[in-house]
Amino acid sequence: MRLLDIDTPESNSPRCAVEEDLGHLAAERLSRLIADRLVVIDRSGTHDRWGRPLVHLIVGDEDVGKILMREGLAVRWEPGREAWEARARHWCGDDWRPE
Repeated sequence: MRLLDIDTPESNSPRCAVEEDLGHLAAERLSRLIADRLVVIDRSGTHDRWGRPLVHLIVGDEDVGKILMREGLAVRWEPGREAWEARARHWCGDDWRPE
C-alpha cells in the first residue's frame, strides 16, 4: 500500500545521497509511528500505477502522512513532471540535475 497525498524521499533509487538518507529516516519513523499501535487503514478505493492501494493510516486521531509532513520527512504529493522535479530539488537541492 502507499500513503495517499504524500511523497517521501526515495531510499531505493534515490536521486542523491541526502535523499537516500532521508528516505531511510522516513521509513524508520513510519515504522516507529505504527509499531505496537492500533492503526486504522482508511482506503481511498483507488490504486497507484503499480496497483498498490492508496490509503491514509490513522494512529490515535492523527494521520500518519501529516505527521511525516510536519516532521519534514514527507511533502505533499502533486502529479506531473514539474511537481516531480520540485520534489527532487526539495530533497537534493543543488545535487540534483534534470535527466
